[in-house]
Amino acid sequence: MPETISITPGTITTIKFDNEPTMNAMSQLFLKEFHEAVESVRNDKECRVLITQGTEKVFSAGGNLHEIAGADYEKAVLMATNAHYIYDGLLNLEIPVIAALDGIVYGGGLELALRCDIRFCSPETRMKFPEVDMGIIPGAGGISFLSKYIAPADIAYYVYSCKQIPVDYAKQHGIVQDVFPRNELYAKAEEFAKLLASKPREALRAAKHEIVSTMHDNLKDS
Repeated sequence: MPETISITPGTITTIKFDNEPTMNAMSQLFLKEFHEAVESVRNDKECRVLITQGTEKVFSAGGNLHEIAGADYEKAVLMATNAHYIYDGLLNLEIPVIAALDGIVYGGGLELALRCDIRFCSPETRMKFPEVDMGIIPGAGGISFLSKYIAPADIAYYVYSCKQIPVDYAKQHGIVQDVFPRNELYAKAEEFAKLLASKPREALRAAKHEIVSTMHDNLKDS
């Protein structure tokens, strides 16, 4: 049984990050369990939409600091490459993926969220890349994915300074698609998932393929 996540399967499947004592840190165990959960969704022909969410007030604080501090350069590169590959599994799903973001969404947590097709958040959501303060940079594609939404100077502002990305700014620039009160967030994500689940599956699959293909073409140029 997974230790860091829980999965509720169905037409609308929910993967919940469920290790609040660690602030849902993305340890190697988390990445393994998350990868297995995504693959189970991929193989579930009944699933039409996936929702990813954290616990109340914490989506994820990002990478496991103990593991990062104990890694030499080669191991750190391997860890970042592995996270990049696992997060990309969300892009490669043929179904829509919704992220319900509440509270802390830092580092690797934000990198994962940026792989989701739709992102909803609460006014209390705090998004940022804190890596520079730790002597590293976002290692799993965060800068490239952020470049889809904001200008290079804005990326530099937030990545260099490690400042939070304000919720209203995030909505204005498409980093999140809507903002709901904290006590309504998960219900609103579920409501939108039901709307998508009612759409023709093949049309959604084709639309996602086109969107992701375009995104990757542009990312290669960035």
